[in-house]
Order: sequence, then structure tokens, then C-alpha cells
Amino acid sequence: MGILSDFFIADPTRAPNYAGGDAFDAADQCQLKSITPLQAAQFLAVLRGREYDVDLLGEFQLITPEDAEEWTTTVPQDMLEGLARIGDVEITDIAAQFAQATAEELGWSPDDFAPIVADLSTLARRAAETGKEMYLWNSL
Repeated sequence: MGILSDFFIADPTRAPNYAGGDAFDAADQCQLKSITPLQAAQFLAVLRGREYDVDLLGEFQLITPEDAEEWTTTVPQDMLEGLARIGDVEITDIAAQFAQATAEELGWSPDDFAPIVADLSTLARRAAETGKEMYLWNSL
């Protein structure tokens, strides 16, 4: 059994009701697997140009009940902004950094991450254009 992981953008009032995103526009979602707040915090460290620190996990605030079967966390604003700034020429470099940062947990290659970085960057730009926030949803 794997972990479903969707980054999505929404108005804060709709975010806790994501539930897999069936009622959300496909352009407002980036559906993945195996990305938890731990890996997202490692991405955040890369985007900030810092070493990963476990305290970064605290920046992904849980907005659904802890005892739920699905969890939604906020994505820090500077992560959204950092993703939105990634240009086409930077995707390969950022993908390599994400792969290195999560090598122990995921073991994915930079080639695995390149389309993810591109999709997250597009999603972040859409959030900026529409005034929406970014969230990470997980389900077992």
C-alpha cells in the first residue's frame, strides 16, 4: 500500500474538503505518490538554499484532524513563491537537488523529479495568478 500525495491549490475555506480532489479543477492539482510533509520539508530546504532541519516540518501546518484517514497540510508561502520562480532552465538542477535531498527516503533519480518540479512550478504560478494557497494532501 502506498501513500497518495497531492499538491493542490485552493481557497482556504475549501482546502480541508479536498478528499482526493474529485470536486477540484484538474489544473489545481498535482497528483503524486510517496511525498509526505517530510519530503516537502526537504524540498523547502532546497528552495531556501539551506541544509534540511527537522524543524522545517513544523512549517507544514495540519489543517485536518490528526486521527483522520486523510491529512491536509499548508505549504509555506515562500515554498510556493520559490516553486513559482523556477524557470525551464532550472528544472534539471532543482530536480537533481530534490533527488539528492530525498535519496534516503525515496531513491528517485533527477529524471524522476524533473516532471514533478515542472508540474509543481506550474501549479505554484497558477496559485499566484488566482490568489489561491497551496496545500499537501496525503492518504494511505
